[in-house]
Amino acid sequence: MNQGGRKAAIECLRSVFQHSVKADAVLEKSLQYVQPRERGLLYELVYGVLRRRYSLEADFSRFCKSKPDDISEAALLLGTYQLRHMRVPSHAAVSETVAAVKQLSPKAAGFVNAILRRVADSEPPAKLKPNQRAELPKWIYARWRDAFGGDAVQSFCGALKQPPPLCVAVFVERDEWMAQLREMGIQSETGELSPYAVLLPVGTPVTSLPGFDDGNFTVMDQAAQAAVMSLDLVNPSGLIIDLCAAPGGKTALLSHRFPDAQIIAVELNGRRMPRLSENLGRLKCSNVSVIQADALTLPLADCSVDAVLLDAPCSASGILRRHPDGKFLHDADDVEALSRMQRKMVCESLRVLKSSADLTYAVCSIHPEENEQVVDGMSGVSGMKRLFPATHNDGFFHACIEKRSIENYERR
Repeated sequence: MNQGGRKAAIECLRSVFQHSVKADAVLEKSLQYVQPRERGLLYELVYGVLRRRYSLEADFSRFCKSKPDDISEAALLLGTYQLRHMRVPSHAAVSETVAAVKQLSPKAAGFVNAILRRVADSEPPAKLKPNQRAELPKWIYARWRDAFGGDAVQSFCGALKQPPPLCVAVFVERDEWMAQLREMGIQSETGELSPYAVLLPVGTPVTSLPGFDDGNFTVMDQAAQAAVMSLDLVNPSGLIIDLCAAPGGKTALLSHRFPDAQIIAVELNGRRMPRLSENLGRLKCSNVSVIQADALTLPLADCSVDAVLLDAPCSASGILRRHPDGKFLHDADDVEALSRMQRKMVCESLRVLKSSADLTYAVCSIHPEENEQVVDGMSGVSGMKRLFPATHNDGFFHACIEKRSIENYERR
């Protein structure tokens, strides 16, 4: 049965906030129940609320005498977002949201209607707490403030509130590919962090770009591309291991950077293997083989690999502009646990490296616990770089580690 975009959005938000379900997973399930003309609205509402939850909550909570139940809370976030950030007439934002609530919890409709009408008749709060202005949970804001300073956090969090442009890595001559875009009437600009990077407008349809079926490009933020570009390979025909490789963008960039190398893409999650193989096939990565294995216990001999790219599992705090649900899926304990696992992965990566070889450790997080604290104490670390989220790039961290640093590193 078809349902409206607002009802589906309320249910999606409840799944994220109450059950820690990833937004893209719950949206994918919801699409089959939403009319095609409502799907754009559904995405806008869900991702808009996820990006701006804290200022929205501060806005409507002024008029609540008690904490709303989960359905009412999701509806109030949804309605307030429409009133403050969308070109939806106030009466429609209120009435359509209330109509959606009636289908889920009729008793809550009157309460939601009353609060949203007060929001519609008011101006946004003049003052917000620092974490509300940054649109961050208190614990993330506090960590980043202590590490980087409050002004810096407010500055780069501005980028996290906006949908990001599309960024691709182009494997054909970049200027010629961009010339084809101009002929199609599509604006583009080169990325500054990678010679392969091209930035395109938000919402550009990927499959309509020139050479998609021919494997001329892959979607990948230029911050991630910069991490791949930092990897050094002394022997051009050597063996490179790409750990935690799915969905394969970094593997493909390695393949095109080092066409004479032998590359092994390692992925633990069996459900991601088909997509990894499919992407590498489309991108014509003929020098890549794929294996399913755990990066903590690699099926490789000591000192057998010429270079390793470890894009480790992390809290994804650097890519909140693309995946704003990440703010609600992890807590401080998760960051500590991930940091411990990352250290173990680094140690295992160093085990398989040849004595003269290098490892690039990378994460799409900017938490210090997952960044420099992972490689702290290593004598052979170079090229350590943290990129904060910005208009044209995600937040990212990478560091190059020489094999000799394993002597100063333990499985902590």
